[in-house]
Amino acid sequence: MKTTLGDVVLELDAEKAPVSTLNFLRYAQSKYYDGTVFHRVIPTFMIQGGGFDAKLDKKLKGLMAPIKNEWTNGLKNKRGTIAMARTNAPDSATSQFFINVVDNGSLDQPRGGAAYAVFGKVVEGMENVDKIRNTQTKTDAKYPGGKVVPATPVVIESVTLKGEYDLAALESTVAALAKKEVKKVSSEKEKGEAFLAENRKKENVKETASGLQYIIEEAGSAEKPGPTDQVEVHYRGTLLNGTEFDSSYKRNETIVFGLNQVIPGWTEGVQLLGKGGKIKLFIPSNLAYGERGAGGLIPPNAALIFDVELIDIK
Repeated sequence: MKTTLGDVVLELDAEKAPVSTLNFLRYAQSKYYDGTVFHRVIPTFMIQGGGFDAKLDKKLKGLMAPIKNEWTNGLKNKRGTIAMARTNAPDSATSQFFINVVDNGSLDQPRGGAAYAVFGKVVEGMENVDKIRNTQTKTDAKYPGGKVVPATPVVIESVTLKGEYDLAALESTVAALAKKEVKKVSSEKEKGEAFLAENRKKENVKETASGLQYIIEEAGSAEKPGPTDQVEVHYRGTLLNGTEFDSSYKRNETIVFGLNQVIPGWTEGVQLLGKGGKIKLFIPSNLAYGERGAGGLIPPNAALIFDVELIDIK
């Protein structure tokens, strides 16, 4: 990678991160990165680039579809590693990447269903990464992220592929993974439908018109929340196989949110409960995270089980 502040040589890990690696190679081959800049520089964190030109206009021509997040590949966000940048949605990364300039262990912890996928490391030119890291920054109305935009644009002049690699083999690997994912999604949907079909036969399980199933374990008071109320709850979420993916009990803290800000199964289910009550929710995938899932924790089309305790209505 040739930049206006010096060259950086990257080694990508096609074995552990084949999707991210192929994605980067394709952008490099198409010359998409040429003329883009490092638009976000935080010296205590990372340097981010690959999506804007020197005028801070987002580069749309040549932008490809988002890729699958590979955050569970075992690679960590250590100083000198390169990872995919994304929005809050787990599988939203396209062209943008960042290079960690310090160890960023927090990026290895899932937030919103996923962490940040590392796919390689700097093997030469870390001193030039530090030059970019230490460049003077400014605020810019085109990128309202604070004082993070380099005052003098740091341009990626070109990205050249070197060394030995088998692009055809990598494409084949990624295609096989995609087929496996489709099969997994289909299987998950079938498992959810089968579970709910059996579950509704149980005497104590009730079901709403939407398909939400529930057991009220403690009714609570007569005071119930409305669809836009703020509520305070304790909860535990599991997959159908019993795998726990989240628990406020383990964090020893309740959570407060608006009932119109969560998945539909929660919006409907918590309204069935009186203040101080407890409910078990069996949520079909279309009332949960649907086809998108939630990163590496909740598969696409997964039905979910939640134990919810309504502490308070705000």
